[in-house]
Amino acid sequence: MKLSHCLLVLGMLPFFKSQAIELAPGDFEPLPAGANALLLYYQHADRSELYQNGHEVSDNSKLGTDIGILRYVHSIGLTENLTVSPQVLLPFGQINASGDIGALGDTKGVGDLIVTAPLKWVLPTANKDVFGLAPYLSFPTGSYDKKDALNLGENRWRATLQAAYIHHFSEKWALDTVADASWVSANNEFGPSGAKLEEGTRYEYQTSLRYNWTPSTTLAIGGGYVTGAATKVDGIDQHDGLSTSYGRLTVTHFIEPTLQIQAQLGKDIEVEQGFKEGARLNLRLLKLF
Repeated sequence: MKLSHCLLVLGMLPFFKSQAIELAPGDFEPLPAGANALLLYYQHADRSELYQNGHEVSDNSKLGTDIGILRYVHSIGLTENLTVSPQVLLPFGQINASGDIGALGDTKGVGDLIVTAPLKWVLPTANKDVFGLAPYLSFPTGSYDKKDALNLGENRWRATLQAAYIHHFSEKWALDTVADASWVSANNEFGPSGAKLEEGTRYEYQTSLRYNWTPSTTLAIGGGYVTGAATKVDGIDQHDGLSTSYGRLTVTHFIEPTLQIQAQLGKDIEVEQGFKEGARLNLRLLKLF
């Protein structure tokens, strides 16, 4: 392994771990009041290209992830057009490094527990547009060891505020627009020496265009952009702010009225700092009850 690549990756890993709350198309559509949903996600991503200041510094820094998420949602009707959906998310999985960064090894474990309660308003527009607002809180409960280069947990609190607007052009077409900002507390046990890691505000914008092909099948194309999240280690600025754009293709299908499957393919388009995702596969199973 090249030492320079290893040192660079250690600086980039906080960005890899602190993923913003990426949504699937239609996630802000409100559930009926009183409904429950249980979701199971599987996410696989491969990365081999590593970037610094917009320049590729390695094409063999392989970082693979296999992440699952268990999610429970309950919808509560507050008014005729307003619902709140308390929910809890528990990530788990494994991370594996190889190639130029093989010495970082691999890890398995549980990620940080996340709770949220999105508010969703159905607006009095021609096709019932939706406005949503969702606060998220991540607890430092995940697997973390400062001696390990790779961890599923962040060892810090994270708060995210997300706003969404869904414009329904018709019964067939809709446009999802989502923006969020994410803030974290300091990690005072970063790296083997127990350094203090601080991270600036992270911002993300996501959008997708949905087409209801049939009453049970929806197709969507979209993408997003992530910026911010520059870090300091023991007060020293790392000059490593993010600037990443990505694309997504999604197919969602109801097998029956209460059972839905979803598949999504994606990749990074342009990366300023850190790993570039060459390929991503997201699978989701949703059960309504």
